Amino acid sequence: MAKTQSFIEELGEVWQLTDYVVACCFDGAGNLAVAQGDGTVFIVPSDAQAPLTTQAHTGACLSLCAAPGQGFLSGGDDGLFSAISVDGSIDQLGQYSGRWIEHVHSHSNGLMACSAGKQLQLIKPDRSTVTIEHPSTVGGLSFSPDGRQIAVSHYGGVSVHWTLVSDAKPKVLKWTGSHLAVTWSPDARFVLTSMQENCIRGWRLKEAQDLHMSGYNNRVKSWSWLHGGRWLAINAGDCVACWPFKKRSGPMGETPIILAFRENGVVSSVAGDPMLPLVAVGFEDGLVLIAELDENASTERAVMIKYPGNGAVSSMVFAPDGTRLVIGTAEGFVGIMPMA
Repeated sequence: MAKTQSFIEELGEVWQLTDYVVACCFDGAGNLAVAQGDGTVFIVPSDAQAPLTTQAHTGACLSLCAAPGQGFLSGGDDGLFSAISVDGSIDQLGQYSGRWIEHVHSHSNGLMACSAGKQLQLIKPDRSTVTIEHPSTVGGLSFSPDGRQIAVSHYGGVSVHWTLVSDAKPKVLKWTGSHLAVTWSPDARFVLTSMQENCIRGWRLKEAQDLHMSGYNNRVKSWSWLHGGRWLAINAGDCVACWPFKKRSGPMGETPIILAFRENGVVSSVAGDPMLPLVAVGFEDGLVLIAELDENASTERAVMIKYPGNGAVSSMVFAPDGTRLVIGTAEGFVGIMPMA
């Protein structure tokens, strides 16, 4: 008997690419880019033109994000920080020989940034560049929602820099340990980091209060805001932990809602719907679920949209308007699922 198609195969579009999917990203115009381990970037234009592939790096792509307005930014192990147009053309923004460009970030106000070892390279809308040194290798970058500040994580905490005032001293959020990815809450009240340990460290900025979210079986490698920033979904071993940020105190004193538990399953990627209380959950065996976060439901509602296979789910993201979900795996599978 022939195997039935999964929802993403039946209702969406799927491709088999050549290498590991490092990251997937939609830009503000709805175009999609998929960065791969072989240095290529696969682009699916939003205007129904045929997808195309461009060679962005001579080594591996390490990072990808949307560029301000339209197009994408990428960083590679060849030391290049590049802007990629939807037509596949590439503009070199910076070259940092001997260093990996592991983190790239941008803001709609025209700011662009990358990390090169201990350095933050901040490119302003006029294309002038500011270089800021940190005490150790940069673990992550995140612009504040208004773009006036950028948080840079590193060993010992987070440095928060003003983006438009070059000589202003950074605000340092201290906590011993190795801080990796960093994110601002969409309402700008919190800065959070994932740690080398199995936990998340955070700061409520106005009151300068620390917070700590722990109890995970694995190190936090994937997280995503959902439902307008009301929740933060985190991979937590065999499930997803969804922490509430609706109250003034955020998750302090709260317990997370647990979704998508699978016995012997390992969550490898999560993506939150920006508009709705929905979480896409990808597992190491390639299975993908979409789970509804409902505090009042007696039973969890979840739909499987992709069967196991094609390697571990390595990257997922919703389009900014929530109308599409893209899935990428370690074996080069890419699929776009339309969302009602």
